[in-house]
Amino acid sequence: MRDNPHRYGVFLRPDPHTCAVLARLHLLMKQQYGLVSCAAFPPHATLAGNVHATVAEEELIAVLDPLLSEATSFTTYNSGIDRHGKGFAYNVHHLPDGTPNPEMVDLAVSVNAALVPVSSIQPDFLFKPFDPAEFRAHLSVASHELTLRPDLYEEIGEFLDTLAADPPKRFTAETISLFRFHSGDWNARWWRDMTWVHVRSWRLQGAGATV
Repeated sequence: MRDNPHRYGVFLRPDPHTCAVLARLHLLMKQQYGLVSCAAFPPHATLAGNVHATVAEEELIAVLDPLLSEATSFTTYNSGIDRHGKGFAYNVHHLPDGTPNPEMVDLAVSVNAALVPVSSIQPDFLFKPFDPAEFRAHLSVASHELTLRPDLYEEIGEFLDTLAADPPKRFTAETISLFRFHSGDWNARWWRDMTWVHVRSWRLQGAGATV
């Protein structure tokens, strides 16, 4: 399994309205600026990304299942589009008072800890290993290509500032999904040929409650 060409992601799916807003924005970034990396993914907030599994997929699911089957849904707050690193993303990391959402952070830390024995770190292009101190839950709008096209950064920021693309200011984090990704070369511009498959989802306990 060490030569497995696939990567896996454990993603928090936002509410359907937010997913629709993101899908429209990703298409707009593609049509207006040729940015395709965000459009290459399903709308999501990453809990664990670029997971290079060293076990069969069934074993990967078996590791995640006890954790995610027992996890509880929680309220997530969307404070709008921020300048996230060298890109732009909706900030879903913080509570209204500006402090990190402890339930979001704890879930990400728990997921990544569970994956340590069944995965290895691969230093792929533009990917970073999980660091709890640097973790910021976000919904990407424009991302990886801006590392290569810094000349577009300010223009895209101004463009996004003028859009009326406001998703709900809060939603219930209640669906976590595992995705399998494939690229012909993870050390190049992988978003150009990356494909993905939805493997399975977990519905968190308490899901369906009114936010």
